[in-house]
Amino acid sequence: MERIKEFFRSLFEKEKEAIYYSGYKEKLDEYNSLVKELNKNVVNEMPPLMRLHETPPYSERFYKEIKEFDEPITPRHLYKITHYQNGTYGDLWACFVSVDNPGIGQTKILHSCFIVTLIDDDLKIVAQFNPDRDTGKWAFVGGDRELKMYKLGKLLSIERYLEPVNDDWGIEQYNKDI
Repeated sequence: MERIKEFFRSLFEKEKEAIYYSGYKEKLDEYNSLVKELNKNVVNEMPPLMRLHETPPYSERFYKEIKEFDEPITPRHLYKITHYQNGTYGDLWACFVSVDNPGIGQTKILHSCFIVTLIDDDLKIVAQFNPDRDTGKWAFVGGDRELKMYKLGKLLSIERYLEPVNDDWGIEQYNKDI
C-alpha cells in the first residue's frame, strides 16, 4: 500500500501546483505542463484529471482578484485505500479521496473513489466513482465500465488514514469494508 500512497501523494502535489498555476494567466505553460503529467496517470477511457487550456481559462477580473486572495491551496485528503484481487486486473486498489483543494477547514467530505491498478509496471487510474448523494450509492464517472464499485473482487486489506468530517455518508463509506 505504501506505493499506492506515494502515487497519490505525488499526484495530489502536482494537482495542487497546477491549481496554483491556473490562478495566474502568465503561468499557462506551467499549468499545461503539469496537467499533461497528471493525465498520464489515467487510462484513455477515463476523463482527464484536469483540462488543458489553449488560452487562460478565467476572466481578467478573476486574475486581478485572485492575486488579492491569499488562501493556501491544499492537496486532496486520502481517506482510505482498499486492496482487492480482481479477475481482470489482478491487484486493484480503491482509493477514497476528497475534492481537489479541500481547504483547511473542519469539513472533510468524501468526494471520489479512484480505482488504480498496475499497467505495464506503472500505476494507472482505470475508473472513477463519485457519490450520488440522492441514492446513497457510488456513481460511475469514467474509465472501465466493466468495473462495479461493489464488485471489485476479493477484498484483501483496508488501510484507513483520515476519517471524513461533517459528512455522514462519507463516514459510513469510510467505515464500510469496501
